[in-house]
Amino acid sequence: MGLDVERLGDVVVVIPEGMLKGGKETEDLRNALRKLVDDGEKKILLDLARTSYMSSMPFGVLASVHRSAVSSDVQFCLCSVNERIQKVWSSILNLVKPPLELYETRAEALHALSRR
Repeated sequence: MGLDVERLGDVVVVIPEGMLKGGKETEDLRNALRKLVDDGEKKILLDLARTSYMSSMPFGVLASVHRSAVSSDVQFCLCSVNERIQKVWSSILNLVKPPLELYETRAEALHALSRR
């Protein structure tokens, strides 16, 4: 599992690669996202284009990071979620308040973030 971080203007894009099974790779992702929130980044995009699988634990991690982001006035959203992950995520989205925004492509997410 790899984890790339890119800066595109005022947006930090985090790109995990491989499978998020709830082990060290999920902990690394959680730590990277929390550090960005704690460091005061205001726009964070999680691009899941290179993520092929997610167990249930990473969904909880993302919901927790989202809550921290909202309380810190950070824009946090996801993009490029594959169909298998999106099916599971759509049922969980109803439980996350306020809802975590999902965008089909990175371009759509970046456009939405640029308007804020």
